[in-house]
Amino acid sequence: MLYVGRARDLRARLRSYFRSERQRPSVEAALMALDRIEWRVLGSELEAALEELRLIRELQPPANSRSRRKEHGVYLRRRGDDFVVTKAATEFGPITSRRLASLAARALASCTAEELERLPEGGPLARLRARLSHLAENLRYEEAARLRDRIEALELVLERLRRLERLGRLELCLLAPAIEPGWQRAFFVCAGRVCASRSLPAGAGARLEIETGLARCRATRERPAAPLTPEQAEDLLLLDSFVRRPPPELAVLPLVAERITAHLMRGRCPKAP
Repeated sequence: MLYVGRARDLRARLRSYFRSERQRPSVEAALMALDRIEWRVLGSELEAALEELRLIRELQPPANSRSRRKEHGVYLRRRGDDFVVTKAATEFGPITSRRLASLAARALASCTAEELERLPEGGPLARLRARLSHLAENLRYEEAARLRDRIEALELVLERLRRLERLGRLELCLLAPAIEPGWQRAFFVCAGRVCASRSLPAGAGARLEIETGLARCRATRERPAAPLTPEQAEDLLLLDSFVRRPPPELAVLPLVAERITAHLMRGRCPKAP
């Protein structure tokens, strides 16, 4: 497998690669190595996006940038008065850039217990910014530049951690068309996980599939909370992009069987003339 991608219009996507005389070197190399093209039709853009991620992780195609990442996610861990970067999952992560994580760890060095308790609100940022102003006022520009970089890295890391924490509380059912005519595909999201995806047939059989998906969500809630893996974080961020700007075919519903069933019934009832 050379490359995995998705497109609403596959014909137009493929034409774009062959019509242009000038392509990026990486694209030209991929086209030269091309043997055949395989495709799979799915019911919605959401399902295609999730399947794209799954295939990239499973097949590690060399032409996908995600496959070339040496670091798929690192974490920060407390060690004494300092923080270190680690691959072992902790509550501080995952962070996609090791360099960013290293700079943030230096910014967090020697934090007080009170600052750590207020880490979601910024923790030591106020103290660090005051220190930055002091260094600049005293013309200690090299030290100020190093501290500025650490502050900026910590701001970015904290922004990501706050977003992941918010997404970890999502409890939603995302309903999209399935490839089978008249069917729907339901994605059950709970406790920061895609707990289940079920195909919902027309008629009474949909309720059984909905209850199965909700049961998976209840089982997930009962498990002890664990830090997000890099893959789970990537899934959540992808889902968030669809939840914030859902395409017309996507319904965002609460994890309530009656609400999901009612939405299905509305979609299948004939419209009044």
